[in-house]
Amino acid sequence: MKILINLTLFLLGCGLLVWAINSVDTEKALELLLDLGWGFFAILLIYSLITWLDTLSWKNDFPPEITSHFSNQQLWVIRQIGEAYNTITPLGTLGGEPVKAHLLKEHCDISIKQSLASLIIAKTTFLTALIIFCIPGIFLIFDSAKIPEDFKIVSLVGMIGFSFLIFLFFIFQVTGTLGKICSWFATKTKSDRLEVFLTKLVHLDQLFSVYYRSYPKRIFISIFLALLGWVLGLVEVYLIFYFLGFSTSFTDIWIIEAMAQLVRAGSFFIPLSIGALEGGTVLIFSALGYPGSLGLAASLIGRVKQFTWVALGLTLGWFMAFKTKNIKSESLE
Repeated sequence: MKILINLTLFLLGCGLLVWAINSVDTEKALELLLDLGWGFFAILLIYSLITWLDTLSWKNDFPPEITSHFSNQQLWVIRQIGEAYNTITPLGTLGGEPVKAHLLKEHCDISIKQSLASLIIAKTTFLTALIIFCIPGIFLIFDSAKIPEDFKIVSLVGMIGFSFLIFLFFIFQVTGTLGKICSWFATKTKSDRLEVFLTKLVHLDQLFSVYYRSYPKRIFISIFLALLGWVLGLVEVYLIFYFLGFSTSFTDIWIIEAMAQLVRAGSFFIPLSIGALEGGTVLIFSALGYPGSLGLAASLIGRVKQFTWVALGLTLGWFMAFKTKNIKSESLE
């Protein structure tokens, strides 16, 4: 069933990709892609700075005493490896998280439980920063006279729905709801193995729910650093316009980046967000009055950048696999 669902979603994404390609001048889009030239390295440089900010954001989701177990560079490497697996596995943005936890355990002597707690918190702060970043984008969309009304309504509904889900996710963590639910089920089950598993989830829930109450300043720093990463993404969009020979405005850049990231977040269930990101980018560019071929070229540039970073992450993972493992194995305690 799982394979069938993944295959169905993948085929859905392929259908969207075919639509995106057929709806624009593909030859022109490929020509624009080739025109990027050495500008691609400038885009990679900006993106490397974004990944560094995201790493520092994640660092602040660990208790202060834990951060002495790793250097910033080491955490960056682990993040790149995990993000590579997030991209290539059919589990959306979750496939690489266990990889990150495993590497933190083996190479930094951090328990699996503590690593998973930090990753859950990091996912929350990362998406919270995205919401904050997208709010001005929504206002700019409604203030624009050239964007169709139906596009404005869809953007607003999508933003509200996404924000509501993240808010529930945050409340679920802070209030310890997961632990309460697991504790209740643990008293009802007759399976010893299930009871042990539920008990582990209760302990995990206590880690991140206590963290929110104990280190609010670190949470705000984490959100701020992640937000800086999103803002730096505006420079990346500007560089794409610049190297492809198009002029644009700061307003349009913010709208494009905000909406593209919402599309990416909303299509996490489609492997690689294939088709959804291409189709969404074409629609966004067209709504702003730019050629659809430019939108497709921009999304293809993003794909090349993505797979370049995947190759880097997998290469780093290959080298790390040969490093001495200084930690004994451990289960989720």
